[in-house]
Amino acid sequence: MNKDEIRKILSSVRPGGQDATDPLIASAKESAQKDPELARWFEEQQEFDRKVAEAVDEIPVPAGLQSRIMAAARARIRHRTLWPRRIGWAAAAIAVLVALFSFSRALFQPAVSLADFRGEMISFIKLAPLLELESRDLERIQTWLGRTDAPADVSVPPGLSALEPVGCRVLFFRGQKVTLICFRRGGTKLAHLLVLDRLALQGLRSDGAPVFAQEADWMTAAWREKGRIYLLAAQGDRALLERYLQKSS
Repeated sequence: MNKDEIRKILSSVRPGGQDATDPLIASAKESAQKDPELARWFEEQQEFDRKVAEAVDEIPVPAGLQSRIMAAARARIRHRTLWPRRIGWAAAAIAVLVALFSFSRALFQPAVSLADFRGEMISFIKLAPLLELESRDLERIQTWLGRTDAPADVSVPPGLSALEPVGCRVLFFRGQKVTLICFRRGGTKLAHLLVLDRLALQGLRSDGAPVFAQEADWMTAAWREKGRIYLLAAQGDRALLERYLQKSS
């Protein structure tokens, strides 16, 4: 099974361990454990589901809710047989559960910060990442990315574009695809450009100026450009990244 199929299967796993004996789920879990990206995604999904379940348990049931549901169900039922009554009750109950779950998911969705994005991406690239496409041709890289539905038409900073591309791959952050393009900066050292679409991150400046931050021995710069979020990371200091970000004169 491919990654999308694995995600679809694992997205239905309940956090309480009730699905442990399901052979299809067991197979998907085994496949996910072999892929660091999938394993991290599944762990985040399970943690979110646990928080939602706890939140839903704490929501008090309004007085008279069952009576209102029953009344609404009876108003929609024209036939008096037992089977239609059960259908009406089930449909009404499902509607209420869906509404409660949607409300809880929106209410308890944790805010996503620039630090979250930066930390997860650095944890992935700390070791030389396995690339899905190896190429020194940036145009070929962007063409390949265009077939993956990940950000493809990437605006590479002029200083960085002077480096030789190595290749690319697609990562995931909070369910959204992230483009990773690697550039060789001397020997085995790399500079990594990560691009994310359509996700509001707390901590980014509204004027588009880069936000610099140190993560262990990695220096990062993040900025927003044309609705996209860019993160440049390399082992070194701020002056190194500023050189890659500088505009051509």
